[in-house]
Amino acid sequence: MSEEAKTAALRRAEILRPLLARESEGLEIGKAVGSAAELLGVSRSTAWRLLALLRENDGRASALVPKRSGPKQGLLRLNEQVESIIDQGLRHRYLVSERPSLRRIVEEIRAECSAKGFQPPARQTIKARLDAMDQRHVVLKRRGAKAADQQFAARAGALDVTKPLNIVQIDHTLADIILVDHAERRPLARPWLTLAIDVATRIVLGVYVSFDAPSVLSIGLCLAHCVRPKSLRTPDQLEELYWPSAGIPHAIHVDNGQDFRSEAFQDACAEWGISIEYRPRGKAHYGGHIERLIGTTMGAVHVLPGTTQSSPKDRGTYDSVGKSAMTLDEFQDWLNLEICRYNNTRHSGLGRTPMAAWADLSGDDAGRQVVDFDAFQVSFLPTEQRQLRRTGISLFSIGYWSDAFGPLIGRGTGKVKVKYDPRDMSQIWVITDDGRTISARYRDLSRPVTSLWELRRARALYHERHGGTLSETMLFRIVEEQRRIAFAAKQQTLTARLEGERQARLPSDKPKRDPSREMFAIDTSNPDLPTYPIDDFDGLRRKN
Repeated sequence: MSEEAKTAALRRAEILRPLLARESEGLEIGKAVGSAAELLGVSRSTAWRLLALLRENDGRASALVPKRSGPKQGLLRLNEQVESIIDQGLRHRYLVSERPSLRRIVEEIRAECSAKGFQPPARQTIKARLDAMDQRHVVLKRRGAKAADQQFAARAGALDVTKPLNIVQIDHTLADIILVDHAERRPLARPWLTLAIDVATRIVLGVYVSFDAPSVLSIGLCLAHCVRPKSLRTPDQLEELYWPSAGIPHAIHVDNGQDFRSEAFQDACAEWGISIEYRPRGKAHYGGHIERLIGTTMGAVHVLPGTTQSSPKDRGTYDSVGKSAMTLDEFQDWLNLEICRYNNTRHSGLGRTPMAAWADLSGDDAGRQVVDFDAFQVSFLPTEQRQLRRTGISLFSIGYWSDAFGPLIGRGTGKVKVKYDPRDMSQIWVITDDGRTISARYRDLSRPVTSLWELRRARALYHERHGGTLSETMLFRIVEEQRRIAFAAKQQTLTARLEGERQARLPSDKPKRDPSREMFAIDTSNPDLPTYPIDDFDGLRRKN
């Protein structure tokens, strides 16, 4: 089938298929057939005949390929020697990686036929022989295997998903906008978005926004948002916006990024019964739903102050840095409202809104619901392997302890899994051999809450200046000194202001601590601890 015939058949099917749907519902289609005939440029009787062909062939477009006039296609009427010259000319001179033009090859074939005393074939004849060849083979020889694959490899097309939460697609993108810091509202950086979309209903299940590059943490927080019930308030706080989608996906489609291949991510998905399907390498058409969602979202972002547009050409003379005005929190609020608008806007592929599709397909009952949201989120946090010793767990040069460690010490020789949140290193979670999760805090509870970024920066600074082993006490002393310097500098540099944004967005579900009001463990084996006199009341009673 030529490209022209294929295009014509697809257009005929696209126009006529809705008539079959109306017909199946018992609706009158006479006027619609007349309109279809005008669109197709055929008579009403031809339109009825095409509709009947489409009905008899289960709606397949191939049934509507235009009939070819003249001799039957493939019938050879030339001299066998002329046919051989054409075939050899096309295969050995046209189907080559140098990709000569067809016009040049036609001239060479005609010249060779004339030289051998044959009537030169017309260009249309030579083109017909080329069209009759395997077109995949033609593209393979002239443009390579990748181009042939992209054009002719079998594709799934639209995923045939009929139930919500059966397949969820997740991906990251760098947002086309520059945000400002919350303290001085000065230009800062572009944020990363992690988005999740349900394929069956096209509803957005979850989103996570951060200045940090994609990681296991951003995936876990996006999935944690997916499984939570969600609701928003309008900016005037007068109306609640309904965002019903919540539940554990049956399967997720992701790309081949290192974060999606991590052991922590794969283990967490296995734990919650989520199957992972990776996008085949080099198959750019896979993952189309999430790619289109990202495109739609970025299109909306392009109207915000500070937008970078899709490219420097699109941005033109617009000053993205100078016009930037939104903080990360403000952008998050705007994005949540934009997602609610998307969920309530008619989707052309569905013929209804994603919200309506979710309701019609019983999305609320489609998947398993999470009861322990903290456990779900913890399971997707980054993982390290550490030895459980008498002094507890040591992670990134920091000691952690929990009274629950006591019965476990000495019972195993292997390492245990340790989960941690890079944004707040004051707490870790230890996964035991029997699957239990034990929460552990700093061994010295007087230590301040700190992030992994601060700890790594402090360790790098110490090694640069001194080398050798860095004690936990010195590590936290450097962290606190760096905080003092950053505060004194009033966050004048981009790096310092980025760190300020991280500090402002630390998990806020824990109450603020005052170490001076807390009791904490004391190392009684330390001879340098101060001692205090104790009155011997029993001795005084014996004397009296």
